[in-house]
Amino acid sequence: MKKLLILASMLILIGVGKSMAGQADLFSYDAVTIENQMAQLDQLEGYVLDNPGITLGQMATDGNALASMVSDPNGINGFNLINEKVLGIPSFLWGCVFSWVGVLVVYLMGQDKAETKSAIIGCVVGAVAYSAFYGVYYFALSGLR
Repeated sequence: MKKLLILASMLILIGVGKSMAGQADLFSYDAVTIENQMAQLDQLEGYVLDNPGITLGQMATDGNALASMVSDPNGINGFNLINEKVLGIPSFLWGCVFSWVGVLVVYLMGQDKAETKSAIIGCVVGAVAYSAFYGVYYFALSGLR
């Protein structure tokens, strides 16, 4: 019975994967836009290399156009690089996926109470989901015997 259940779940997963594989247009991109954005980043990199020790904050206070391009929410494909989350990943996901290790990373890297609280909430949600999954799994296995 276990083998039949595993086989059925594998067939369902394969079917779902095949149905999603036909959506290849989701991975298309505009090469010209990417080249323009990379050229802007190359200008910024050149400026930073020509002026050692300068920071993005100093450039923004001086009114440098390159710094405003980076800090503008519409500057680089809608990303705001100054207010970036810990390694670009939301704190809730750090806590939910990596548990207490994720909370520790957010606390040490971010030093922001709101982000740490979000990571702790994610950790609790992940623990509840983990417990619920294994509770259902345990009862499913005990019912098959």
